[in-house]
Amino acid sequence: MKTKLVTITVGLALIGSPALAENWNVISRSSQTVYMLDLDSIKEGDGAKSAVLARVPANGAATDLSYSAGEVFIRCTANQSKPGPETVYGPDGAEQERIDDGYDFDAIARGSLDSFIQGVLCKDERAAGTYPSIRAFIEAGRPKTD
Repeated sequence: MKTKLVTITVGLALIGSPALAENWNVISRSSQTVYMLDLDSIKEGDGAKSAVLARVPANGAATDLSYSAGEVFIRCTANQSKPGPETVYGPDGAEQERIDDGYDFDAIARGSLDSFIQGVLCKDERAAGTYPSIRAFIEAGRPKTD
């Protein structure tokens, strides 16, 4: 009876807990890479705003789920940014490696990727199209219209 009660309690807790939301917005792209921010990951603390940035190959099969994602920190008024820890995911979508080089804040160069991130985090400049996951973006054929 105890086992049954524990199973029911755990099941109800999982049903009642919110799923981790994702809302990926393409902020920039090159011929090789699509840069996407998870709008649902935006947070503020310690004088900076942050969000998760994904680097997705611009080309590839819909079955190749390779990409990397890491937190980026922006000090809006100071015009500074720094990367946080990054995780690399392989073709099957499984985590392969974690990288944390411990960078400091640095000035944001005009026209750089960080300036686009700053536009989203500090000025609410967002593209219209979003995707519920990186997998959804890849499986949609890595669309060029966002």
